[in-house]
Amino acid sequence: FAIVDARRKKLMKRLVATPMPRAYYLLSFLLSRLVLLVVEVGALLGFATLAFGVPLRGPFLGLMALCVLGSMAFCSLGLLIASRAQTIEAASGLMNITMMPMWIVSGVFFSSQRFPDVLQPFIKALPLTAVIDALRLNMLQGGNLAQVAPQMGLLGAWLVVCFGLALKLFRWR
Repeated sequence: FAIVDARRKKLMKRLVATPMPRAYYLLSFLLSRLVLLVVEVGALLGFATLAFGVPLRGPFLGLMALCVLGSMAFCSLGLLIASRAQTIEAASGLMNITMMPMWIVSGVFFSSQRFPDVLQPFIKALPLTAVIDALRLNMLQGGNLAQVAPQMGLLGAWLVVCFGLALKLFRWR
């Protein structure tokens, strides 16, 4: 939303005059997300462990890697959506069109296995499914990085493809 808001307020016209490449501008959003990630994940996991007894059975390094990769993948998806949106409403609508189906089929609220077999390859290809499956494997079953490598590979692919497309489609105006 910050990119769309800057575009709406005509702040991008000022940035286009600077020598900063658009890749650096978009990377700044990814890196700023890392700062928030530490606070968000720490608070959420701390509360979940203390209040609900959620176990953390897997290696902590693996959990951190999953959180970072998942955050970067979704941030790059957000950058892709914001790369051309002109209004907050358009960006919000595009985010809802993108995220709502993922929330429904990825196993956030109920098992993704309940959907027809023909949809399973598409469901498994979604980044939210990969994050959920990997976090469950790490936190609940004690899975290490080797065991969550397929999900991390999928998240890495989403990160690279979405960020690459965002760079290609991004316009200052």
